[in-house]
Amino acid sequence: MTLLEPTLMVKRLVVYQGGHVAFDCTFHAGVNVIRGRNSSGKTTIMDLLAFSLGAENIRWKPEALRCSATLVEVLLNGEVACLRREIDEASMQPMSIFWGAFEAAQTTGPQQWELYPFKRSAHRISFSQALFAALKMPLAQGDGASNLTLHQLLRVLYADQPSVHSPIFRLDSFDSPLTREMVGGYLAGVYDDSLYSAQLRLRDVSAQISKQETELRSIFNVLGRSGQAQNLQFLTDKVVELEGARKVLSDQLTKLKEERALPRKEANNARAAADGLRKALNQARHAEASGKDRLAALELEIADSQLFVKELESRLRNLDESKETRTYFGNLQFRFCPCCLSELPDAESNTEQCHLCTSPLGNERGDTQLLRMRNELNVQLRESRILSEARAKEAERLRMEIPHLSQRIRTLEQDYSAATSSWSSELETAVEVAARKLGALDEEVRQAYEQQKLAAIIAELQTRRDALTAEGKRLEEAIQVLEQRQAQRKQEVADAVNAAMVRLLKLDLPLQPEFVGAHSAYFDFVDNAVYVNGSRHFSESSAVVLRHIFHLALLTVSSQKAYMRLPRFLLLDGIDDGGMEKGRSHRLQEIIVGECQRYEVDFQVIFATSEINPELEESDLVVGRFFTPEARSLDVREI
Repeated sequence: MTLLEPTLMVKRLVVYQGGHVAFDCTFHAGVNVIRGRNSSGKTTIMDLLAFSLGAENIRWKPEALRCSATLVEVLLNGEVACLRREIDEASMQPMSIFWGAFEAAQTTGPQQWELYPFKRSAHRISFSQALFAALKMPLAQGDGASNLTLHQLLRVLYADQPSVHSPIFRLDSFDSPLTREMVGGYLAGVYDDSLYSAQLRLRDVSAQISKQETELRSIFNVLGRSGQAQNLQFLTDKVVELEGARKVLSDQLTKLKEERALPRKEANNARAAADGLRKALNQARHAEASGKDRLAALELEIADSQLFVKELESRLRNLDESKETRTYFGNLQFRFCPCCLSELPDAESNTEQCHLCTSPLGNERGDTQLLRMRNELNVQLRESRILSEARAKEAERLRMEIPHLSQRIRTLEQDYSAATSSWSSELETAVEVAARKLGALDEEVRQAYEQQKLAAIIAELQTRRDALTAEGKRLEEAIQVLEQRQAQRKQEVADAVNAAMVRLLKLDLPLQPEFVGAHSAYFDFVDNAVYVNGSRHFSESSAVVLRHIFHLALLTVSSQKAYMRLPRFLLLDGIDDGGMEKGRSHRLQEIIVGECQRYEVDFQVIFATSEINPELEESDLVVGRFFTPEARSLDVREI
């Protein structure tokens, strides 16, 4: 036999009542038959077995609740392990796992057992995650942000007795279509963990690209508002140029200090330095005053424009109200003259002239006039808003420029005060001028280097954004290919399962016409439904047959397609449910055993029946003793 991964097998199940062993049964590879009379505890054993593997929502029988724990020895892809769970009505019980055989688990200390919670946390993985890893099954995300669990998979692997009319899944009050679809696709091998990883990575990449672009937009917005160029690549050339100018100026200053003499032209320039400072100071003050005056004027104009816009909007509203008023009073008729109060004759029904003065009413003319006025007001409103926005932009520019102008005035005032407060020779003046220029160049160089840091940050953000964009495109292409392969695999599995169902249903006793003449079958994980010849509603016994045939067909296809993640394991209870006659039950058991004999891979099927086929009773497929109401499956003692 070939071992396909994943493959799950149960070797032994032990149920404890404190220190007393209430049940102990060994199982083998292939088909295992649990048999006994009705109400003898077969379903209780099946429930305890499913619970020991991680199932939830068990409908506990009273005798089961009197037990304390289950211990099951399993093979996970051929590797032995023991799983222990405490029996309790409370849901989500943890699981203890011993990575070894049953005999070793009995003699080892508690420190060798690892306790795993039902749900994962930030610091602990769940027992589902631990067993998935042992079975080499990838983790998958179901509804919301929760990972798929063994409980959700066992809802397909365990066809329990109460779920007669739930052909695919065990009934679950918290079921959702999204989870059913995910579980079905996962078991069928349609779910691709590389696709899921690529989708997660693409989501992260998209979020990072958005973050990079947001940062870049913020930086460029600040640069634009501050008047700096958005393209900062020229800064390298600027730094070289500034460093060169600084070196020339520094050499000149050194030469002045060493030679202590000035050429005539430079001496004249030094004498005129104070005049130049005074002239520059006057120009700076004039520019500041002009800017402040213009800003004040703009603020008044903006406020005036806002009032004018409000007035225009009010006039537009008044026009609408005027039209409504005119319409209302146009239908008003006077019985007395408003001048002499004489009674007026009854008005003639003429809507084209006033009934009081007989003047033409001219409704169309009035409506045209209103339309013309509305048009004019709308034009004025639009132009006013455009002018107001332009003034607001200019005002914002001036608010940014005025602080720089004020700073320049303070600098020039300090320089002019230093130049005129005491007498200096032409040489001293030239040295001071050169020193000030050198200081100014040093500040420009410092600012250029700071801007270079910003340019480096921008370049890094742009490079990272471009790399993420390229990765996102590669991921999108990979996802498209994987999705196409997934769709192809999904159809391939569906066709194989449907064909197997049609073949197996025809082996049933000729009682259900749709099964006898089965030509098409279809299953839907989302709807939790199986259709035969387009119908999903059958008799009770036929529904039981269809449920077990579907699970058997799923197992058959998993034995043929290595990529499927159904762990080549089934628990089938209720073989005789739905008032099924003995002959049909025997036939269903023959179908299950005969189909399983065709498998060439390791597998395990455990089913329970109260009407065992006589041919199976004498075979080595049966496990455990025969249960009766007098000798029930659980040997529970009175405490």
